[in-house]
Amino acid sequence: MASVPPLLDLTLAADWVSPSVARDRVRTWLRAGGWTSPHLDDLVLAINEAVSNSIEHGYGIGPGDPAGTGVVELRGEMTDHQVTVTVRDRGTWRPPVDDPASTRGQGIRLMRACVEEVTVDGSADGTTVVLRGNRLADDQEPASADGRSG
Repeated sequence: MASVPPLLDLTLAADWVSPSVARDRVRTWLRAGGWTSPHLDDLVLAINEAVSNSIEHGYGIGPGDPAGTGVVELRGEMTDHQVTVTVRDRGTWRPPVDDPASTRGQGIRLMRACVEEVTVDGSADGTTVVLRGNRLADDQEPASADGRSG
């Protein structure tokens, strides 16, 4: 097993390049800690969704819009058995809309399908999303394979 890497601490611009930067940096960090696919892929997908939501919903920046002035903070901590990633923005909190018929607004559901625990805290100061994933034994399936939705 690889040694536990140091904390991951990123400050990302509120623009649409940042989700890909987050994916690359988180993937490298997780691999350095000995995490492997497919569970690694689930974690990266959940983190990508949290960063994207900060940009789109927290700062109101659409895919064709120029970068905003805000930032998205990403902090990761890892032990031998668990990873915790916190994604924080200082944008405007918008409660999720629970409309099963919509093709939008499924980000939290997606995150919950990918990791063992999702906590969302929205306030006037922005939004904080905490994602926790457990390391799998070699013979276990990732969260997304068991059909769990949160």
